[in-house]
Amino acid sequence: MIDLRDNPQCEFKGPFDAVQYYVPRKALDEFAREHGAKPVSTLKWSRDQRDPFLSTLSNVLLSAVERDPATNQLFIDQIGLSVLAHVAQTYGGMRPSDGVSGGGLAPWQERRAKEIMRTRLASNLTIADVAAECKLTPSHFARSFRRSIGVAPHEFLSQLRIDEAKRLMLTTKLPLADIALICGFGDQSYFTRVFSRNVGASPGAWRRARTDG
Repeated sequence: MIDLRDNPQCEFKGPFDAVQYYVPRKALDEFAREHGAKPVSTLKWSRDQRDPFLSTLSNVLLSAVERDPATNQLFIDQIGLSVLAHVAQTYGGMRPSDGVSGGGLAPWQERRAKEIMRTRLASNLTIADVAAECKLTPSHFARSFRRSIGVAPHEFLSQLRIDEAKRLMLTTKLPLADIALICGFGDQSYFTRVFSRNVGASPGAWRRARTDG
């Protein structure tokens, strides 16, 4: 854990693999403010201590990106927010105020969040994009969205994409590759994996079962 204000200098010799996380000061300050906590002055980590939580989270992130390069950006953002919360509390000593209890989204925020997700299915939408439309910080939005909707933003967006794909498969003769792009899946192989995992059948099989005859 290195504070870049200290102007650190490092030398690495030989090949190595690494995952680096950059935690902006602004993000730490906003996170502390949202939770009614004192600002985090610096991050301290004993270098001989392994972090099982961060290790697991990193493996999830790498697996998601390697398996599906077009992975839902909101999912990547959600992992980033989890890293921020863990780092602030574990290495920054941040303790939320007992008197702070977050609620869900206001009705207009929920409507706006759902609207922008529906209208931007094919775009590389981020949590920061949707949060800005709701006048919230990314971490506040993600937390409030889950309280209001019952699922994380990336899960909601994924379901929207699947629902739209189903609609297009039933009402048009578009090829599956085109439907994948229209619904924001990036390519047909990724579309097939996500659809099969959530529906229990491939897009082609699902379409044939409902249109043949």
